[in-house]
Amino acid sequence: MICKRVNLEFKACLTQTKLQLPGRTGRLMGGLRLFAWKISVPDVCTKTERGWVTGNFYSVISTDEFELLYTVWSFVMVRKPVTSARGMNALLANGLLTLILAVVTMRGTTVLGFSGPTLVMDQDIPSRTCKYSRAYSMIQVRCANLGLEWIPSNLKTEIQIMDASVNRVRVLTNDSLAAYTNLAYLYLGDNFIQEIQEGAFDNLRYLKVIDLSTNGCDTLPKSLFQLPYLQKVYLSKNRLGDDLFKDVQVRSPLIFLQLSKNKLGKIPQLGPVPTLMHLNVSDNNIGSVTTEDLAPYCSLKILDLSKNPIKFDASSCECETLNAWLRLREIRARPVYNCTEEQERGGCASSPEFSNRTMELYDRCLEILRLQAETEEARKTWILIACCISGFLACLFVGLFCVHKRNKRRKKKLKEQQRLNANNANTELLNSNLNQPENT
Repeated sequence: MICKRVNLEFKACLTQTKLQLPGRTGRLMGGLRLFAWKISVPDVCTKTERGWVTGNFYSVISTDEFELLYTVWSFVMVRKPVTSARGMNALLANGLLTLILAVVTMRGTTVLGFSGPTLVMDQDIPSRTCKYSRAYSMIQVRCANLGLEWIPSNLKTEIQIMDASVNRVRVLTNDSLAAYTNLAYLYLGDNFIQEIQEGAFDNLRYLKVIDLSTNGCDTLPKSLFQLPYLQKVYLSKNRLGDDLFKDVQVRSPLIFLQLSKNKLGKIPQLGPVPTLMHLNVSDNNIGSVTTEDLAPYCSLKILDLSKNPIKFDASSCECETLNAWLRLREIRARPVYNCTEEQERGGCASSPEFSNRTMELYDRCLEILRLQAETEEARKTWILIACCISGFLACLFVGLFCVHKRNKRRKKKLKEQQRLNANNANTELLNSNLNQPENT
């Protein structure tokens, strides 16, 4: 038990007792038992919306539970350890009375618990505690901070934003997200994800942003970087190393990549990524950075290298060469390297030349970017041509339809005129036949 006195009032954090009593009954009995014996432990209580919770998230006691607990303890339980048989009998009688009172008071309460040292809360099943809302005309579901150990499988399949951060999810299987094919924004930060199966994201064809920060990931499915609309990836505070990015081919239109606080020893080797504009590899173990490392990112504009033990070879003018590249490509980098050692040493050109390998990688990235631009331009041209053809065919159809309607009206009018003429002729013939006997 953890207690502290604030404004002359006890505020307690309780765990379930060894009696394994269900829900609030167990917590109240455990609390009464611990209150009675005045067990003291370090003060790490934290206030939450539901009540007082231990620092390790063992259990929660709400305000009404605490009031009942403190009232019963004050008037029923003893405050000194039992030293005689009479005192033991009184303690047992009081404990039995308290158990009956707690069972009657807390009857019908349901508790969802998880295995191990976990948070015990009065809550419904996960699918009912997740809340739906609208964000920028998209359907959003918030399942954050619910103690979930899995991704709920019975949510609305048309959701486009899912926030399942601050939970206890450990594994993403191929079926965890398969039903939510319309997801565009996925937030899974601050979980315990250590395993992600290769096909976990295969069905998320419209995914644009994914947040896997603050997990225990040491590997990622290679198919993640093949998604056709993926633009932003947050992977900070994981255990990702250099080997992970060796054979990765990025085909996604990646713009933002966050890799801070991992186990990287160098700039990730992702091959040419012509769309990448923001790269954060701060707080890693990167020891050196060269222009060859940055050349595959020909659209890069923001680079964060802070909190890395980077060292430059003064004899090769690496620092001056890097700064020249950053200035030439208009890249804003952190931190700014002064290159004082090279300046004191001298011998570095004011406009250093870049290696053939650097220019080759950069040109390859530019070529991919040019091809993508040409492909996009050709696609737009064909779309324009298709629209023009469609418009011409639509106009032709409308014109033919109008001609058809006009001819139909003419034919109808002609038939009516012919019918009228025939009627007139018949009338005249009938009148002439009627007039002939009168003349004779």
